[in-house]
Amino acid sequence: MSTLRLAMPDARSRHRGWLANRTMRRLAVDPLLLLAVGLVAGTLLVAATGDPRDMSVLVADSVLFLAAQTLAALSAPYLRPTVIQRTLIKSARFALAIMYVAVATGLIGDPTFRPTGALFIPIVALAAAMGTRQAVMVGAAVIAIYILPVYATPEHLMLNTQRAIALAATAILISVGTRRTVSALTVTVRRLGTALAHDRRRSRQVAAVESVGRLLAATGPEPETLDRVVSLLREDLGYDFVSLYLGTSSRMRLAAQRGYETTIDEFDGTQGVLGRVMRTRTIAFVADVGADPDYLSAAGIVRAEISAPLLVAGELVGIVNVEARATAELDQSDVETMSLVAERLASALALARERERLATRMELFQRLTAFAVTVNGTLDPEMLEQEIVEGVRRVLFASTVALTILERTTSRYVIRAVAGPDRAYLGLEVEPGVGLAGRALRDRALVVDDRYDASTNAAAVAAGATRDILAGAAVPLIRDDVVVGALTLVRRDLERPFSPDDLEALPILAGLVALAVTNTFLHAEVTEMSVRDSLTGLFNRRFLDATLARLEAARTRHESGDRTRAAVVIFDLDEFGEFNKQHGHQTGDAVLRGFADILRRRFRGSDVVARYGGEEFVAILDGASIDQARAVAEEIRTSFALLRITGLDGAPLSATVSAGCAAMGSDEEHFADILAKADVGLAMAKRAGRNRVIAA
Repeated sequence: MSTLRLAMPDARSRHRGWLANRTMRRLAVDPLLLLAVGLVAGTLLVAATGDPRDMSVLVADSVLFLAAQTLAALSAPYLRPTVIQRTLIKSARFALAIMYVAVATGLIGDPTFRPTGALFIPIVALAAAMGTRQAVMVGAAVIAIYILPVYATPEHLMLNTQRAIALAATAILISVGTRRTVSALTVTVRRLGTALAHDRRRSRQVAAVESVGRLLAATGPEPETLDRVVSLLREDLGYDFVSLYLGTSSRMRLAAQRGYETTIDEFDGTQGVLGRVMRTRTIAFVADVGADPDYLSAAGIVRAEISAPLLVAGELVGIVNVEARATAELDQSDVETMSLVAERLASALALARERERLATRMELFQRLTAFAVTVNGTLDPEMLEQEIVEGVRRVLFASTVALTILERTTSRYVIRAVAGPDRAYLGLEVEPGVGLAGRALRDRALVVDDRYDASTNAAAVAAGATRDILAGAAVPLIRDDVVVGALTLVRRDLERPFSPDDLEALPILAGLVALAVTNTFLHAEVTEMSVRDSLTGLFNRRFLDATLARLEAARTRHESGDRTRAAVVIFDLDEFGEFNKQHGHQTGDAVLRGFADILRRRFRGSDVVARYGGEEFVAILDGASIDQARAVAEEIRTSFALLRITGLDGAPLSATVSAGCAAMGSDEEHFADILAKADVGLAMAKRAGRNRVIAA
């Protein structure tokens, strides 16, 4: 309670202080009170330097005059008078000022010299500042009061008349000048007010644009953000109707709106002010929609409209549109504002597109990385080829992918693998220049055709391939400047042609595929070299041993009655060591190659023919009897005897061969035994005089 008692006097003291401050401020700005103070000060100063007839009366008159003006200044706000009453109060206060100066003029000076008469001039000037009517009334009263004493003193009539005329002219000039000055100041203040209002509106517009920019920078052009943007434009800038459309130059769809009860959800560019903006890509300001033939109404009370295009690198991506109920509500500043808003929105959309593109590229390159791991995971040609087409289809979301590979033995390009529905292409030969793959092979460059007519490839159509129009692309597979094949991709959806990112990824895919295919080539070559004899091209001893082990294992898995027949022939060139000594190893090598050629031509693909060592050769004849083996060996012996090899001196040379044959019975499992028998037959042929075949 004691705290409350102490607080209450403090509050009353603060209130009294506030009232006193407000009263002093009111007195300090009252023009007639300030005029009264100036008149009293001037009058008393003149009286103090002169010899007034009654100083006490002058002082009392001054005090009463100031008191009356102060009371009028303090009471005026509380009276709440009408316009006429305010005019009467001002007139009364001017009358008090005129009377005070008149009394002072009578008390100071003489008929020939009235110094305080000049104090009438500020009264007239203040009246002129307050209005023409006030200036006329006060000016007339001042001139009348100043002239009346002239006629009371005839002896000074001429002098006082001149002074009265001078005073009247001065008062008139000051009134006119003051009035003109005040009028000019009034116009200036009015213009300044208009400018300030425009600046405030412009500041709100700039603030709104910055708010739009912050919103878009924070979250991007998400649907919720676009909805907040149109709300901000309507609430902060006072636009009656706001809408935002997104799309392309051919079609725009409504993305967000505020103020409309019914909406136009889509524009195709053929009608409406928005359609005109879609066609011209320039901002449209329609001050009076009634005079614009293109205008389409979604709200019948609209009178003005601004439509601003959203442009990204010259491409139309959207339109922001504002409409107002009154023509005067939209002006050039709104056009500038909407241009800025459109720029902010377009920048946000461009940034979002770039982010989306970067995300898409990242996903694409992640798929490329996974693809690289996959294709480098195997060296088996058939498995690799199918992995390639399936992987490329996953990476670029193609409908069909075909892989064309160069056959090294025939130098033909053949489609070796297909992923997708168009499997009729599998196994077709690709002619350079024909079809997408053929063009890529011929030109050694990426080929893109967004409307590829598949019916132009007669060979593919004849094989049952599609005749449709496809979005297609093909890229050559080049390694060490050799075109080892091509990748062909097609999409059936013509609305989804291969994008720039897809086309950028294609050469990367081609490089990975070319490397993988070349690696299979190299692996095949290395594998072939590891099992082939480098001189003759026949299989070597290592391959022969591995093959015999495999065949032997296969025989052991079958019952004796189910085992197939097999025969073995061992060939040995007669006196080959002596031949080399006489004619040289180069000629001897030519003989070995000639004999190997005869073996390749005579034996079947199912037979195994190998160089056993030096000048010895072994042939495993699958399913052959001893008689069949001997007959084949005899043919080979005869053919070799007829073979002529040119020696180093140009003379024709020949050699002979001996052979031993043996066959494996159904009860036998080990090839070592049959080889030993054939070797016995060979030895018998050598002892019998060479150049013959003996079955053991």
